[in-house]
Amino acid sequence: MSESRGEQSAGLTAVVLAQNSAGLLPRCLRSLSFADEVLVVDGGSRDDTVEVAAGLGARVLVNPWPGFAAQRRFALEHARHAWMLVCDSDEEVSGALAAEIRAVVSGERGGSAAGFVVRRRNQFLGGWMDVGPWADDRKLRLFRRAAVRVTDASVHEGYAVDGDVAELAGALNHYAHPTIGESIARLNRYTTLEARDRAGRRPIRALDPLVSPAGVFFKYYVAKGCWRAGVRGYLLAAITAMYKSVLYVKVRSLQRDAAGAGGTGRAR
Repeated sequence: MSESRGEQSAGLTAVVLAQNSAGLLPRCLRSLSFADEVLVVDGGSRDDTVEVAAGLGARVLVNPWPGFAAQRRFALEHARHAWMLVCDSDEEVSGALAAEIRAVVSGERGGSAAGFVVRRRNQFLGGWMDVGPWADDRKLRLFRRAAVRVTDASVHEGYAVDGDVAELAGALNHYAHPTIGESIARLNRYTTLEARDRAGRRPIRALDPLVSPAGVFFKYYVAKGCWRAGVRGYLLAAITAMYKSVLYVKVRSLQRDAAGAGGTGRAR
């Protein structure tokens, strides 16, 4: 049975959603050792995720994967403490950020803020992307549990808080996209999910998968400065443009199917 938000105790719960994440969890969970509780919500892994998490001292709950937003709500309902920190399995809380979070939870800083944005430092193909759009990546990850809600989306879901939001300076290290293969696999998963959300919006035209990605590439590589990261910057801009192209192809396919079945979706 989940605890109601009125029964929460003082302190911090760090939440990690996991799915076949056994190889990533040790770095992540060790960086969360400062939390009063580490809660890992497993979506039904086929590897040793549950055993690894339990062995590192986490409280583990298994909830067969219901989607990103629903899984985040499940974690929210089962956290035991008044403050909640969200950390993905491929992320690591730096020492500086951990110290800031401890100060917030203890009441030494933060004032009346209900949530805090943290600065995420991202890796791409094994190197830090400190130039381009990824260099300015801030996420709402620390908040009072009673003041937060999960926003709806099949992918790129997030959190919103009722109250003031402040910012912490320490870095949340994000070890994303270690290989091209992993990056393409993620692109395929996320575009499928996002296409379902977008299928009921504006019709995708035949040229959109060609024209719009070209603009995305120019924005990332030239305007936002990915060119300064050499080949990695070029590949990041290219994969981001490919994401847009694949997304539009999938949305257009769904809209055509809906139109053929007599639905409201239209495609030109």
